[in-house]
Amino acid sequence: MRDLGTLYSFELKKLCQRKMLWIALAILTAALVFLPASQVMGKLVVSADATVGEAQVWSHYDIVQHQRTDPAALEGRPLDTDLLQEAVEKLGLISRTTVAVIGDDSAESSVTVRQADPDQPGLTLDGYVVQGQYGDIYNTVWSMVGEENVTEDLTADDYYAAVDDARARGYRHWGLTEDEIAWWAERAEKIETPLTMTGYPDGGWTSLAETAYVGDLFIFLFSIVALSGLFPMERQRRTDALIQCARNGKTPLCAAKLLAGLTVSFCGSVVILGAIAAGCLLLLGPEDAAAAVQQLMDPTWGAPLTVRQLALTICGIYLAASLVHAAFVMTVSLCTKGGTAAMAVCFGAMLLFIMVPVLPLSHPRLSQLWSLLPAVLGATGFFEPRLVHLGGYLTSVQAAPLFWLALILVLAVLAWALHRRVPNK
Repeated sequence: MRDLGTLYSFELKKLCQRKMLWIALAILTAALVFLPASQVMGKLVVSADATVGEAQVWSHYDIVQHQRTDPAALEGRPLDTDLLQEAVEKLGLISRTTVAVIGDDSAESSVTVRQADPDQPGLTLDGYVVQGQYGDIYNTVWSMVGEENVTEDLTADDYYAAVDDARARGYRHWGLTEDEIAWWAERAEKIETPLTMTGYPDGGWTSLAETAYVGDLFIFLFSIVALSGLFPMERQRRTDALIQCARNGKTPLCAAKLLAGLTVSFCGSVVILGAIAAGCLLLLGPEDAAAAVQQLMDPTWGAPLTVRQLALTICGIYLAASLVHAAFVMTVSLCTKGGTAAMAVCFGAMLLFIMVPVLPLSHPRLSQLWSLLPAVLGATGFFEPRLVHLGGYLTSVQAAPLFWLALILVLAVLAWALHRRVPNK
């Protein structure tokens, strides 16, 4: 019992021999691979009419690959007055054409595609991609300055001033102090303007940053399935009495079980996040890696950050979150003394986190603490501007791992106390 390494290896081997663990990991991984794949499935059919001419049929995969290999004339261009006015001019002279997205069940749902030149006999794939890029610029600008202000007289100064104003309104909404606003203003000065158009919307890194939250929920699910029966297993196998009679008691075994559970959860999260990252980057492409977050995701984010930096940070955060999930599940299993009961409680907690992602701002400290929980951080978004005071200012993403480390230590101590003092009856 004194050899912690031997006990750790034994507990890790027991966990890895559970078929349910591998079945859950395989199912969750397959589902996450399918998540980005769903974006390239199906076909886009442009109906024939007097404006478009003959019907055009493109698969979503063809559209994505065309975006990757031919990002049109917008790649590398600054988002300045000339580009803004060009987008307004092209999209202000468009004709709307009804199209239908046909799925596997042959059901049709009408959407709208914009064509720049009404006299053009047919809408080409290249034209569709180009108009999509201009449309993304148009929609981003419209969301900042308002639809009534999107005119041919719009300048880049108007747009970036509107972004600054929206950023300031966001700071007031979250209740930031003057010192916190000044902290953000110092970082906003480092954002290069005008932005340079890079990559394309819904690229691999952007998709990874936006969908990794699903991966975190799946990591939580994996921890629940894999670890709920880790401690109750002693009672089921009727070995708890022998362990309590051992000379060194249950403490070494408790430490070995905790370490084995943390290891399994962490390794499972590597596989799960690796699957979603591989699917996003292989199917949607890595061309948006160097794009600014302000271009493709959140125009009001107040610090320089690329989409790839954000995606890698999110993945790292969720690897750390896997340890919190594991510690929580194992502690609950000790409290409930049963694998089924532990699974029920953990599923209920996960549903609570999903249904209540934000607490009212009327309770600022409690709301901020709640938003730092692993299963909540991704739901509230990584662009929340509230800062944490720990000898200096930290963003939520920077403060969360420190909070989680303290939470893991608290849960480990609680689990050790429960396992050592409460018999499994």
